[in-house]
Amino acid sequence: MSTIRDIVHDKDGLGWLYGKFDADSLFKGEMDITIYGESDDDIVYAEKCVAHYGRLKDDTEFMADLRDKLAKFMYYMRNEWEAMGIYDDIAEDTDKAVADFESGGDILKYLTRPYLNVELPEDGTDEIGYSITADCPWEPEHQCSIIVRGDQLKYVGPDDGSTPWDDDEEYYCIWLDE
Repeated sequence: MSTIRDIVHDKDGLGWLYGKFDADSLFKGEMDITIYGESDDDIVYAEKCVAHYGRLKDDTEFMADLRDKLAKFMYYMRNEWEAMGIYDDIAEDTDKAVADFESGGDILKYLTRPYLNVELPEDGTDEIGYSITADCPWEPEHQCSIIVRGDQLKYVGPDDGSTPWDDDEEYYCIWLDE
């Protein structure tokens, strides 16, 4: 039985599929998925990615790493917005998230409208890789991207179009140097 439902082809002829699945991992409830391909093999691979995503919540090391990297990204962006001094509403929303996080709140609750992005590996292997893109208060323009390859968290930062198949040096984030 397929976990991805309501699959439709994109209207722009890009060869992509869009669908939905019920998430019970980082995020709960209905979640959108974009599949960068439209063959049966692409759908089968996307199903494997959804199953992998569903197991992330049980990987305590992965979840701790994710929360740590999200916090570093949030703190870095808070400082950037405050230094610019021109986006008071973004700085205020980010400060609220920081205050809640520092008082024990779960940083994941600030990621909203998540969707899963799936494309087959370019080398033809069956390795699992996908990204999750979500809105967040500290980066409202570019959103937050979480890139997973295998069981590794490769990237947490603004959505810059990176994929799970990029070289590791392309995942550089300045806030991880601090």
